[in-house]
Amino acid sequence: MKRMISQTVRGEDGQALIQVTIALVVILGFVSLAIDLGHVYSERRRMQNAADAGALAGARQLCLINGEDAARAEAARYMQENGVAAADIAPGDIQIVDNVVNVTAKETADTFIARVIGVNTVDVGAPAAAACGAATSACGLWPVAFSESIWGDIYDDGAGCGKEFFVWSDSNDVQDLSCVVDGEEHTNACDCYDCDLDDDGVDDFVVAAGEGRAWLDFSEAVEPFTDVCTAPGCGASELACHIRNDEGAKIELPVCISGDSGVKAGVKDDVASRIGDNLNIALYESLGCATSNCPGGDSYYVTSFGCIGVLGWVQNFTLEPLPAFAEIYKTQHGKVIRARINCGNECTTSCGSTDGTPPEPWQLTAVSLTK
Repeated sequence: MKRMISQTVRGEDGQALIQVTIALVVILGFVSLAIDLGHVYSERRRMQNAADAGALAGARQLCLINGEDAARAEAARYMQENGVAAADIAPGDIQIVDNVVNVTAKETADTFIARVIGVNTVDVGAPAAAACGAATSACGLWPVAFSESIWGDIYDDGAGCGKEFFVWSDSNDVQDLSCVVDGEEHTNACDCYDCDLDDDGVDDFVVAAGEGRAWLDFSEAVEPFTDVCTAPGCGASELACHIRNDEGAKIELPVCISGDSGVKAGVKDDVASRIGDNLNIALYESLGCATSNCPGGDSYYVTSFGCIGVLGWVQNFTLEPLPAFAEIYKTQHGKVIRARINCGNECTTSCGSTDGTPPEPWQLTAVSLTK
């Protein structure tokens, strides 16, 4: 009887040993799987970072108008700087479609435990896409803004690209050069004043004044931000400072910004400091979107960003009324900023974003990942 019990116990001990061994093998299998999967996941995350960096760098080159070859080269360089071997970058891994740079970063990752079952390596890859598109947020704005209607008059479906226009900065006795034609008020001064100096039937310039343009005060548009201009908002000193330094705040569209449509003289030297610069400006759809923090001013509903180039300053600019309005409006004299619409996406913001919408030629551009 004792012998039978002893044999039974030894048999159960043998079965338990087999079960423990099988359990250990299973546990070790899960541990090895976890180790290798964790390693592969880490490498994929590294490839995703490389793909994101490459796509953004390539799209930035598109925004800088450096061309597709430069975009591909920069994308490849950033991929390598983020851990992708040059030998692992194939021609098809960087593709450009319209304004979007598509990138695939890949590598062959080593395994650790899976080698015991013959799996020595695993292919790891990650895709990314970034667009150079119309900016939906931006910083570095100039304090001058234009209504979308006056901007359309200047741009004129592309005919206004490179043509001069004048930002009315001062006037002897009027602040608003808008005029009434057939009972309708026009913000384009050329509807009532002679802007066709060579009499060829085409206006040689457009004048942005009064409700056609605004001097914006960014102090309450975005908080917090570091403002290099410490003078009180809406005043001439604040305007002069921002003409020299642009705006530090990041503006998210759409946004309501306080400002003033009145005259702002005395910024000749500040404007002269920006001659030749491409400048980011705001375009507003309507007025009165909120209570203005500018005494006697207004508020402007900004919906897009444009690009202008500063050409200079005219100390004594003259506008003669058209013959039909000679008895209604008198000759106007004022100080103006000479500028032009920049076409060809010559302005880009380094701290903005885009939803990927292809930009119009006059729009400010920005870079964002799209996937």
